[in-house]
Amino acid sequence: MTVQEFEIYLGNNESSILDFKADLYDFEKDKANATAKFVKDIISFSNTVRTETSYIIFGVKKNVNDESILIGIPKTIDDAILQEKIKDKVIPRPLFSYSTIKYGDKLFDYLAFPIEKYELPIVPSVAGMKGLETGKVYYRNGSSNTEASAYDTIRINDWLKSLPSKHNSNSLNQIISASIKDLTKKEKKLSEIFTDLLVVSKAYDLKDLNKFCSEELQGPNTRNGSYSHRVQSTIFSWSEISINPYSLLKPTVQIIKKEMLENSDFFEGKLALNQPIVSIERYLEKLEAEPDGTYATMKSDTKTLMNHEKKVDLFIYFFPDNFIELYGNIRQKAIDLLMKI
Repeated sequence: MTVQEFEIYLGNNESSILDFKADLYDFEKDKANATAKFVKDIISFSNTVRTETSYIIFGVKKNVNDESILIGIPKTIDDAILQEKIKDKVIPRPLFSYSTIKYGDKLFDYLAFPIEKYELPIVPSVAGMKGLETGKVYYRNGSSNTEASAYDTIRINDWLKSLPSKHNSNSLNQIISASIKDLTKKEKKLSEIFTDLLVVSKAYDLKDLNKFCSEELQGPNTRNGSYSHRVQSTIFSWSEISINPYSLLKPTVQIIKKEMLENSDFFEGKLALNQPIVSIERYLEKLEAEPDGTYATMKSDTKTLMNHEKKVDLFIYFFPDNFIELYGNIRQKAIDLLMKI
């Protein structure tokens, strides 16, 4: 889901393909009830007759006038936990993805349900879940999860049978080819391509692709593992500098970088950047509006970055070429990964 798509959904009312929740499922405080609600949502959205991907967006509350109140999510859930919670509780196994998007200064999570061909409607396979009966079919009726009547079940069955089969090598090859084409044409945002590929990776059990897309969308933990495609040459310093916004002469990026490198308080080094792909895209959009923009600063310390015993503040300076090169490296990494499938 792109930021633009997110904004469009915020302006829509809840429906059979869209739901808003202020909070995530609280598996810690109310495990049984939260799990039952989660399972019912997964079943209902997966079984709903539709022509497009459907979504549950978390961190948004609709008021009585159907206006969106943006709350945000303080803590996300690992997608692997959600996949684990559903796998033994329903048949057949549904396909869905769980992702995070940053909008403004807040994070929002969402579940995406692509159109998928199943042999039968998805039903609960274990007893004891509140609001669910084993073998019963549930679907979205307007903005509510509803038990299907005999007629509704037939209609859902007919819809599933009408869907083309996706799980074959020819279909996967077509998807991979189309994705590589999108990556090389550079017309789509990487965040949009990676969101689509995340769903594909789950459908075809492509673990390396799943890991790559998940990490790029959420921001990788660069302290663990190798992320050579995200390594950039940056400038470090013990000192923080700032530009006088009221100066008559606005320094260019080239001037600032040159002066830093000529100053003994600054030194070059390499660092793997861990910003989510959406944050990188947002910076590049800002750069387009202001081509001669200056730099971005990150504060860290010697203990965190260099494992020194003594903790001393350290400032890292990133320039436009860092983000341009980084975005290109991530794109190429995705192409290389797809070429191996």
